[in-house]
Amino acid sequence: MEYWKWLKMVVVALIMLGEGWRNEGCLEEERLALFQLKPFFPSIDSRIFDGSWLDRSMYNPIIDSWLDRPIYDSIIEEKETSSDCCEWEKVECSSITGRVTHLFLNLTRFSHDLVHSYYIKPVNIEYWYLNTSLFLPFEELQSLFLRGNSIVGFVDNQGFEKLSSKLNKLEILDLSDNYFNDSILTSLSKLSSLKSLNLAGNNFIGSNPIDGLKRLSKLKNLEILDLSHHNYIANISSQLNDFSSLKSLRLQDCGLVGKFNSFINLKELYLGSNQIESLGFSSYDKEQLRLNKLEVLDISGNLLNSSVFSSLAPLSNLKSLDLSFNNLKGPIHIEDLNAFSYLEKLILLFSEVTEFVPSQGILNLFLTLSFIYFLRNN
Repeated sequence: MEYWKWLKMVVVALIMLGEGWRNEGCLEEERLALFQLKPFFPSIDSRIFDGSWLDRSMYNPIIDSWLDRPIYDSIIEEKETSSDCCEWEKVECSSITGRVTHLFLNLTRFSHDLVHSYYIKPVNIEYWYLNTSLFLPFEELQSLFLRGNSIVGFVDNQGFEKLSSKLNKLEILDLSDNYFNDSILTSLSKLSSLKSLNLAGNNFIGSNPIDGLKRLSKLKNLEILDLSHHNYIANISSQLNDFSSLKSLRLQDCGLVGKFNSFINLKELYLGSNQIESLGFSSYDKEQLRLNKLEVLDISGNLLNSSVFSSLAPLSNLKSLDLSFNNLKGPIHIEDLNAFSYLEKLILLFSEVTEFVPSQGILNLFLTLSFIYFLRNN
């Protein structure tokens, strides 16, 4: 009994000691570091109401256009009232240590009447250079979201490589919709703990980032990569073969025209809004069969015709297939879909498909197919 009483006292003392270094739940060192970030991310201590759907992850340009929904809605921005930064909307802390683990700093440099997205960018942009050393105090940081802040590069010798020594828990980094050039790739290659990296919509146009991609491919923990909205990818897509650990890859609006390369562990592949006419798959092509783990394929907004189903037959583990906005016309024979025994979702928005022609295997498909989105042009 004495042992357990002593142990209880030690635990309570440790908790009290820990609380003594905290400011109402937020470590004083990290609270000060957050205010040091405020000149660069002005709304870091603000809370936004109404219009939270503006976040690109929630915005669907197709659906919203049908509903005639505006690009932006009325937004109310209020200063955080709590002195505990762990209660701030853009900050998330560990319930055990009280240290900052997630920073949501997307779109923090724009007032409520300006929206930065793939389709609309505010005028009179103030480009600026990031000092990544400002994030060094957040030693338990796991995710950092910096989308749409008009960052054009780094101050001298203060790139992301500076974070590699202390921020070894950082797994998610979103730098999309900024103005970085390809030099950022080498800097990012030092962040060995990264699992998810979003570089969509930056300023890689006219660059030659082959060396940077080779270095970046050494991130063996990287599972999710978004390089969308970079036309240079069409010319150097072979370099992506080195990313053997990837499970999800987005190459939307990258100027791709032909078949893409193989990835051993890839489960999700997004190739929408390119100029792909043929995927070049063949059941006899052993190299392409390395994609046999693929479960989600989005090839919407390309130039594919109805023969695409037979070319996709080697991808027998597909669960979701999006062929919207292609050149699909006339009937689709269910026999062409029999290879997809696990298919649950088939999306055919704005196609000219007239009907599904039954075959002997119709039951095998529709026992698994739980969602089909089918909307014709006319």
